[in-house]
Amino acid sequence: MRKNLALIAAFSLVMGLLLPATAAVAMGSGNPYLDAQTGLSYQILQPGTTGDLLLRSFKLLSCGKNQEQWLAAIYGEDRSIQFLETDVAAKCSNPGLGVKVATATINGFRANIVVFCDPAIAKQWKNCKTSDLPNYGGYAMWNTKPTKLFHGTSVEVLVSGITYSNLLKISRAMKPVTKG
Repeated sequence: MRKNLALIAAFSLVMGLLLPATAAVAMGSGNPYLDAQTGLSYQILQPGTTGDLLLRSFKLLSCGKNQEQWLAAIYGEDRSIQFLETDVAAKCSNPGLGVKVATATINGFRANIVVFCDPAIAKQWKNCKTSDLPNYGGYAMWNTKPTKLFHGTSVEVLVSGITYSNLLKISRAMKPVTKG
């Protein structure tokens, strides 16, 4: 099956950024999301489920000079989920070219759902829909509002080989990290 160029480009971008990056500074809690929250001004969200996919990589990446680091966690390999988070005021990742196929409510916030249909294949691009998500990959992206303690967070859940209903389930299971 022909790989979708946009998915490959997005995956390559994220992987290229992950390789030279340093891991999140361990604070000793045993929870990398809680450890990452230390020192960041935006609220870190943690997945409540990743299905059967295991954590493969967890990094805090540079977003440029005078910017806070952004979080990138990758679960799985052939089928995968990437959780990308940053301060809502920063633009650290570029998820890639795709078709907005839906909007959904994720924990009270409006999320755009995008599928990486190939723009070079006119029929595929024109007819792109949520059911294409497992074949071509895509993402849900939304912003949370600031709280008393934290800035708002830009959240992207990028998936490959995952259905639309599972993307929503995974995204809706994300919760703010807490010490409890």
